[in-house]
Amino acid sequence: MVFQYYSFCILIFLNFTFGDYVQLPGNTDIKDLKLQTGYLNANENGTQRMFYFLLEARDLPVDEAPLIIWFNGGPGCSSLGAFFEEFGPLYVNFEGTTLFENPHSWYHKANILFLESPIGVGFSYDAEDANVTKADDDGIALQNFNAVVDFFERKHQSFINHNFFIAAESYGGVYGPMLSALVAESIAKKEFPNNNFKGLMIGNGFMNVKLSTNTMILWSAYHARTSPDEWDAVKKHCKTPGASDVDSYDFMQFLKTTNKMDYQVDNKTECGRLIEPLLGQYTDDWIGYDFFNYYHDCYTNFSLSNATDPVKEALKLAPRRGISALWNKYSTDDKMSYSCWADVATPKYLNLEEVQKALNLDSEWLERKEKWKVCNMPIYDQYVMTHQDMTPFFTKIFNNYTGPAFRVLIYNGDIDTACNYLADGYFTVKYQPWFYSDMKVMAGFYMRYEGANELGSKLSIDVATVKGAGHFVPLDRPGPSYQMVNNFLFAQPEKLANYSLPI
Repeated sequence: MVFQYYSFCILIFLNFTFGDYVQLPGNTDIKDLKLQTGYLNANENGTQRMFYFLLEARDLPVDEAPLIIWFNGGPGCSSLGAFFEEFGPLYVNFEGTTLFENPHSWYHKANILFLESPIGVGFSYDAEDANVTKADDDGIALQNFNAVVDFFERKHQSFINHNFFIAAESYGGVYGPMLSALVAESIAKKEFPNNNFKGLMIGNGFMNVKLSTNTMILWSAYHARTSPDEWDAVKKHCKTPGASDVDSYDFMQFLKTTNKMDYQVDNKTECGRLIEPLLGQYTDDWIGYDFFNYYHDCYTNFSLSNATDPVKEALKLAPRRGISALWNKYSTDDKMSYSCWADVATPKYLNLEEVQKALNLDSEWLERKEKWKVCNMPIYDQYVMTHQDMTPFFTKIFNNYTGPAFRVLIYNGDIDTACNYLADGYFTVKYQPWFYSDMKVMAGFYMRYEGANELGSKLSIDVATVKGAGHFVPLDRPGPSYQMVNNFLFAQPEKLANYSLPI
């Protein structure tokens, strides 16, 4: 019920800490939240300062729960977005000053480290460069590696023997494998401070540009974004010599790019003209189309200054109109349009003076009078991708891994058009279903690969879909995603994950 899910209480600002734990202002729902914040050194001389949230597990002793090291993508987007908008314990209310509980947070049985990467994102900064706008794949990988080493060696030595997993989403499909390769190599050389690296999770990952772009055209055609006659024309004018069918076409020959990430059609070709509507994110024809969730719609612009608070409105009308007041008329989601206004509320909250004081931000960042943003768009706008295919980095991980077993979970919401599921699961042969809750509701499909490397380590890769989810799987399908991740984290090499196991 909305009355249980949302809490609107008198605003209480708590600007102090108990021990090392931060008390988030406006949090009246979770009294025992164990959250620490701080900075990690992302380079040798400590001038690159990477901000983090460290969230301790709720239902397990901290020393028994695994550690998830999390990265959002972009490139240039903050991992605090995942904390406040995806799988963290607290979401931000519409007015941007109070918080309410997310009952499906991943922290129930896991410690989670949220890193604001790269430098220049969120509260992360460079002491010698006040306006960081340039980054690249290799530089970010090194920053992330240095920050993680600093976490274990200097900042939080109590975690040095924890089982840990690297996890990321979207362009984190580049961050995650590249960092994992560096960690696996460092462990093999006996140089890394924590040898208990157990696995990698990638959500809707951008791991192969060619596959992501090619399959977006296929995905669109199979989701009614073209007519049968137009699709026949595509088959005729876009044909690749030697291709057995349209699924094998190389559409890249009709596309162009300046940053090696985003591809636009070459309108000088007939094929380019035909496939342009199927890459709708690059045209003006899809205003209002949710790039991250094809079947989600927002019916109002919540960034306007006079926008209605949909939750407060529902609570106000409920005594008179009853259950009809809870009908979500502003969007198609099931959380009173949270998907539509979370990116508006979160910056409001994180830019409050009381909040920034409670987070113990470095004075150097505060003195610059900057604003926290969900994404650093200048970083994205100037970014040129270096590594378009993550296969070499997965090879490095598997070849260098020295532990007893390493497992990978690649999961995708099946209605995401930013990083569609076909790209990450294109090589699968046979899917099998997995189910959510005791009711055995269909939650998606998965495919498993098992093997071993020459060092005797067991290796497994699970490629899973989450039914009805878009780019931000934990936001769209919070219950199934929590069950999936929990079962992955606590799987054993002999059995591996049973994603249908209720929690």
